[in-house]
Amino acid sequence: GEIGIKYNSLGGAGGFLGSPTTEEYDFAGGRAQNFAGGRIYWSPGTGAHEMHGEILTKYLALGPATFGLPTTDETGVPGFGPGRKSELQGATIYWSGVTGAHEVRGAIRGKWLAMGGAARFGMPTSDEQDVAGVAGGKWSQFQKSANIYWSLTTGAHEVHGAILAKYLELGPAVCGLPTTDETGV
Repeated sequence: GEIGIKYNSLGGAGGFLGSPTTEEYDFAGGRAQNFAGGRIYWSPGTGAHEMHGEILTKYLALGPATFGLPTTDETGVPGFGPGRKSELQGATIYWSGVTGAHEVRGAIRGKWLAMGGAARFGMPTSDEQDVAGVAGGKWSQFQKSANIYWSLTTGAHEVHGAILAKYLELGPAVCGLPTTDETGV
């Protein structure tokens, strides 16, 4: 089927996935097959896509049911040469040798990409997390001293550099979440 076609297009047993280690099996609304060097997932809505290495490890650790199936193969990250990513139905997992693998999703992902993504703020250095002391608040951290905060009330906004350092010193529980992006005065 489609998994076999994808596998063969990636070089079959001589490619980076290596030999199959399982038969195809049912998986979260689709099918999957394990190989020595990764996995291929397929569903009628997403098609067949491979995952491997630390991105696959992160995906399995987060729980595939949380973010759905991959919608792309692992690819490079525009503006960040050594970075890699896999798009999923509900998030993107990014990886670099410096940062490891982290997921970015929802409005935080949208804000990060709209503001230049990895080219401007570097790769994610954390998964999305709850903001301590702020009900409903979420945040993700990025390499170049930048965090993006989100809540249903405030939307997604970035804070970076010296303003981020002061914000973290005072704490989100004291200051609340940002209601604008950082701007010039």
